[in-house]
This record gives sequence, C-alpha cells and structure tokens, in this order.
Amino acid sequence: MLKMAPSLFRRRVKLRLGVGVGVLILAASVGAAQTPLASTGSAGEGGSSSRWTLDRALERALEFNPELLAAKHEFERQEGVRLQVRARMLPNLSASGGVNERGEGLVDISPSQRLLPPSPETAVALYGYDVRLEVRQLVFDGLSSWNQIKRQELVTKQAYLTLHSTVMRTATLVRQTFDAIQMRSAFRAAEQRRLEEFVQLVDLTKRKHAVGEIPEFEALRAEAELQGARAELAEASRMLGEAEQSFRRLLQLTDTGVLQLEGPFLPRPFSLPLMEAISQARANRPDLEGARLAVEAAKRNEASITGRYLPRVEVFASYGTRTSYYNSSIRLEGWTFGAAGQWNLFEGGATRGQQISLRAERRAAESKLADTEHQITSRLRELYQGLDHARVAMEAQERSVSLSERASRDARRLYEVGQASLEQVLQAGLTQRRAESRYGEAVHNFNALVAEIEFSVGGQLGDSAALPEVWKP
Repeated sequence: MLKMAPSLFRRRVKLRLGVGVGVLILAASVGAAQTPLASTGSAGEGGSSSRWTLDRALERALEFNPELLAAKHEFERQEGVRLQVRARMLPNLSASGGVNERGEGLVDISPSQRLLPPSPETAVALYGYDVRLEVRQLVFDGLSSWNQIKRQELVTKQAYLTLHSTVMRTATLVRQTFDAIQMRSAFRAAEQRRLEEFVQLVDLTKRKHAVGEIPEFEALRAEAELQGARAELAEASRMLGEAEQSFRRLLQLTDTGVLQLEGPFLPRPFSLPLMEAISQARANRPDLEGARLAVEAAKRNEASITGRYLPRVEVFASYGTRTSYYNSSIRLEGWTFGAAGQWNLFEGGATRGQQISLRAERRAAESKLADTEHQITSRLRELYQGLDHARVAMEAQERSVSLSERASRDARRLYEVGQASLEQVLQAGLTQRRAESRYGEAVHNFNALVAEIEFSVGGQLGDSAALPEVWKP
C-alpha cells in the first residue's frame, strides 16, 4: 500500500468527514421539517386521503360506533317495554262479534215438541249473532302493576344513563387513540431519520476502514447498528398501523387510505383538585346514578310481588246487540255492567320463592352500588397518583429534549473546529432523537390519564370537547 504523509491524510479524512456530517445534518433537518407533530399519516393500500380533526372524529364515532349503537338500541327497547307495562293500568277497550248456527242436538226441547208447529211456547232460534263493545279496567291488584310501572321507568332511565356512559367512554377512547396515532407517527418519523443517519454512518465507516483509520470490527458494529435501526423502524411502523386500525374500528371506517390527523400534540391543561374531582364524580357519573336506580328498581320489583297475596279485581262495561235465543228476527241491545275478581289462595309457594329471589337481587344491586362508589373514589386516587408521576416524567423529558438539543448543537460546533469526533456527533444526535421520542410518549401517557379522569368525573373538564348530540335517541 502506498504511504501518505500524515498531515495530508488527516486533511483529506477531515474533509470527507466534514462533508459527511454536513449531509447528515441536512438530512436530519429536512426530515424534521417534513414530519410535524400536528399532522401525521401513514400510507395505505389504496383509497383516498382523509383528514381528521378531533371534533370530526368524535362526531363520527358517536354516530357509528357499534357499542354505542347497541346501547342506544337497548334504551329504545326499554322504552318499548315501559309502554307495554304502563298499558296494564289503562282501560282496555275491545270489540267482539260472532255468528252461530246451533245443531239440533243443542236445541234444549223434547223430541215430541220438535214435531209440533212453531209457537211462542216452542220457538227456538237456530241462528243468531252477538256483537258487543267492552271496556275493562283494573281496579285492584295489590299495587303490583303500579310498582311494575315505576320499576320499568327506573330501568328505562338506567338504560339512558348506560347510553350516556358509553358515549363518554367512546369519547375517551377516541381522544386516546387520536393521541396514540400522533405519538406513533412521531416515533416512526424519528426512527426514519435515525435510519438515514446510520446509512450515512455506515458509508463513512466503510471509507475510514478502507483507508485503514479504523479496524474492521468498527465497520461491522456500524452495520449491525444499521440493521437494528431498520428493525426499530419496522416495529414503529407496525405499532403505528395498530393505532390506526384501532382508530378505524372506533369510527367504523372501511377505507384504507392515508389517515391525516390535524391538531397539536401537546399536553392538556389540567388543574382539578382530587377532592373536587371526587365530588364531581359522585354528582355526575352516569354509571353511579344508574347503580342507584338499579337499587330502586329492585325495591319496586320486590314490592310488586306482594300483590300476588291479594285479590285482583276488574270492572267492565259493555254495550252489545244480539238476536233472541227464541227468534232470530228479534234484535236485543243494551248495556251490561259487572265486576270480576280472582284470588289465588294456594299456589304451592311460588310467590314465596319469587320473593326470596327478588330480595337477593335487591341486595346484589345494593352491593354493586357500594362497590361502584368505592371503585370511583379508588380509581380517581389511582389516576391522580399516576398523573403526578406522569407530570414529573413529562417535565423531566422536556428538560432532556432541551439539553440533548443543546448537546447536539455543541457537538456539531466542536466537530467543525476539530474538537469532537464523528461518533460523538452522531451519538449526540441519537440522544436527541431518543429524548424526543420519550417526551412524546410522556405527553401521550399524561393526556391518556387526563382523558381517564375526564371520564371518571362525568366528562366535565375545562377543555372538554362539546360532544355532538347525534348519539341521542
């Protein structure tokens, strides 16, 4: 191998390294400029591009989310049941009519009289009709029907509260998935820039190895890091795809086009004290109110069964017209009034067994109510504890980003004057990328906890989005 003067060799290597670092810095700057956190997306296998703001995503989810639609249909079903139960207490109006012909075997006269000519004493109508309009009203059944009506009203309100709770949970999931896509998009962009840097690093290492400046294992190490960067990019793309598919499932999107999310990826402002949050949750949580209604409904159901020990009384009035039993040409009409009652004196203990069953259901509802109240308080304390740690982590990562940016700038400046190596410049750049990724993850975790608190207190925070009313039945 031809020997080269050391000073000349150093000047040429420094020239090549300076050009290489310049390319790296330019590539990183262009990549950062083309990948803003406010608008993200990944390529699909066809379909048109679609832009989504958080408000548009919420409106779409509240209109087409399958779980929300199921809750809405359940409320509609309970409303129909309420109308059915209420009908028991209202008057029942019915019309009836009939035409008949009696066979000779049903004519209650002796055979000898049948042979005689018809007379007022022996006449029997073989043909007849009967038409009437009847009104029937329940008067007393031990308040069983009344308690069932009240119970069903409570169940219907409970179904509406379940629908409202599903709306809030859907909104929370949309917020979290929206932030997750922005975070994963930022991760993927950072891994893409990291891969480009490693490509440049491998190229420079190969050149340095070719001139004998570094041993072979350094070139192999750089190649290994490049393959690792490609694996990390593939993993980041996979996780971004999972987040986008979750978003599509929530919104029931069937297209495979590019998802472009518009909006800042920043930590949400939050300053609600814990005790105030617990107070709001006890007042506004629809599932807690639904648990209270479930207890009241169980009590009404238990009270309704007591009416089976008492008689059931109905009154009726009907107006009808019919033929005479003795002459089909004679028409009779008028009012009929009356009352009917029924009292089950013995039914083998069925009512007693049902009472025991309904008492157990009422106690189970009371236990669930107490557990729901405890879970809400416990969950809020858990969320606030996690939020404190997430805020500390986010602030630390923010400082880490600031320090790593300064370190990267200083490393590039020192390299330009020959006081830092290329590896130090690249390491500083990688540290900056890692700090940015961790800061994005900290912001996502913080926002996810705020969204959970928003759901836990009943959906009322300072920056809570106004939900469209497309979900209301």
